[in-house]
Amino acid sequence: MRSPLGEPREYILRAGKMSIGRKSDNDIFVPDPSASRFHAEIVFDAEADTVTIRDAGSTNGTFINRERLTTLQALKPEDQIRIGEHVISVSQRTGEDDLQTLPGTQPFTRDLLLESLDQHTILLYEVAARLNTMVDLGAALREVSNLVKLSMGADKCEVILAEQFADLPQTSFGGSVARQAIEQKVAVLIPDTTMHPDQSLVRSAAQQHIRSALCVPVTTGEEILALLYVYKSRPLTHPFGQRDLQLAVAIGHQASLTIQRTRLLERLRQEQEGRQLFQRFLSPEETEIVLPDYLKTGKLPEVTERILTVLFVDIRDATGLAARLGPRRFSALLSKFFQQTLEVVFGHHGLLVQFTGDGLLAVFGMFGRPEPEVRAVEAALAMVARLVALNHAEGETMELGIGINTGAVLAGYLDVKNRFEFSLLGRPVNVAQQLEQHASGNRVLIGPSTASAIGDKINLTAPEKIEIKGTGPLQVHEVLRG
Repeated sequence: MRSPLGEPREYILRAGKMSIGRKSDNDIFVPDPSASRFHAEIVFDAEADTVTIRDAGSTNGTFINRERLTTLQALKPEDQIRIGEHVISVSQRTGEDDLQTLPGTQPFTRDLLLESLDQHTILLYEVAARLNTMVDLGAALREVSNLVKLSMGADKCEVILAEQFADLPQTSFGGSVARQAIEQKVAVLIPDTTMHPDQSLVRSAAQQHIRSALCVPVTTGEEILALLYVYKSRPLTHPFGQRDLQLAVAIGHQASLTIQRTRLLERLRQEQEGRQLFQRFLSPEETEIVLPDYLKTGKLPEVTERILTVLFVDIRDATGLAARLGPRRFSALLSKFFQQTLEVVFGHHGLLVQFTGDGLLAVFGMFGRPEPEVRAVEAALAMVARLVALNHAEGETMELGIGINTGAVLAGYLDVKNRFEFSLLGRPVNVAQQLEQHASGNRVLIGPSTASAIGDKINLTAPEKIEIKGTGPLQVHEVLRG
């Protein structure tokens, strides 16, 4: 007898009558809320070698092979009696049966799966109810293991994921059985390990105290997602049989659905977290370009040397402006400025590195977009235009300073306690920041490398020398606004 909530139990029919019911003093005790106290009666006529069953007027009925029992009915081997969630399988064994049971394999086919699901629908209802609410793969696999152990009376159940197959031991009994299931795509049933034809595996099983074992693939289509490896080690326990193998196949199918569902949920969670992470730095368009690789590898571009164009923008005399406007008015204007400036950066395929209090730092060229120098300068001109429009709308006179420089920098993401931050280091960064500090009155100053890359695509002033700390005099151009 099997149920979702307890180990399988075996009852040997004796000659005469045996009662079945929820009351504990019945010959066959069925602790199921759907069972009546005295639910049904089985009669074994030893002389005629017949077994019959009748329902004892139970409230919820007795079912034989899915048909409700209405009259006295003869039972035969392989019949199934269902009372509530408890299923009693009828079998006939002789004393020689166990000796004749040999190790074997069965191709893991659709027919085997369908037969297994058909034979264990009641148990699978409870299994599905437990697994369908689980969202963590590790917890789900532990629950699968517990359900298999409980429903099959096993001592051990391992759920071995496909990514662990390479680590299977080469010489042990369990490793050999698992590899056979994988390589041949078969369900392996070994009722008695002492009768295995390979004596080295017999010795290995004995060393591990494995008396009966089975192993079934957990599949989706042609792909093996995992293995269920189950064994018994206690002496005098009944060996695994065909119904146990069918039950393992059926639970394995539910495990397959659970593995796929939890992995999908995990991918969706990672995608959501990745999208939220990238959208701190990138436009939605850039995010969709970078995200697939991140989801595939789990890594962001590491810190390496790259040729990038760096842009610093800063509101001039922000301290005096804050004192004149007051914190509430200044905060509102600053929020509008940041929102519009960030839209400009993203609109020109730039990457936001950080906000700098009353300005921001951005880079262009991080993900291979062409002409990063041109896009950075066009973004700077757009920022000035946005500020002029904002001043007009708000009746203010805010001004910007913008510095742009191109060169070899160390750029990439650092993982600090699972928190990704973009890092940008190098002399070109310091030069861009100093150019921004020299800019005033909405000027845009660019370094020589940026000017050289732009050529005649944007109008520039003649170069002028500016003293840059740590670098010395630098030929700098101002971008002319149209």
